[in-house]
Amino acid sequence: MGLADMQAGLLTLTRYKSDLEFGMRMLAQKRTVLAYQAQAASEQYPEIAAQLHLMDKKLETELKNLETQHKIVSTEHDSIKKIIDDRAKKDFKYA
Repeated sequence: MGLADMQAGLLTLTRYKSDLEFGMRMLAQKRTVLAYQAQAASEQYPEIAAQLHLMDKKLETELKNLETQHKIVSTEHDSIKKIIDDRAKKDFKYA
């Protein structure tokens, strides 16, 4: 795999990593909204509050899944970045 191919792969991983981070932020925001709604409904509508807590648990599971994917992509991103840096130093080294 050439240096340009690795750089293109790195850019793809960077985009995917950003998408995962955005997804994690969106899920965190949804969980915050659900927490406020559950708190507001807890006194008058306990069954609705229980449903909101169940929805929050599902979002928490999705968030953990995204965090795991993010960790994997970050590790691969860092690995490819190091390979590119090492190869660039080797290939463009002046004698």
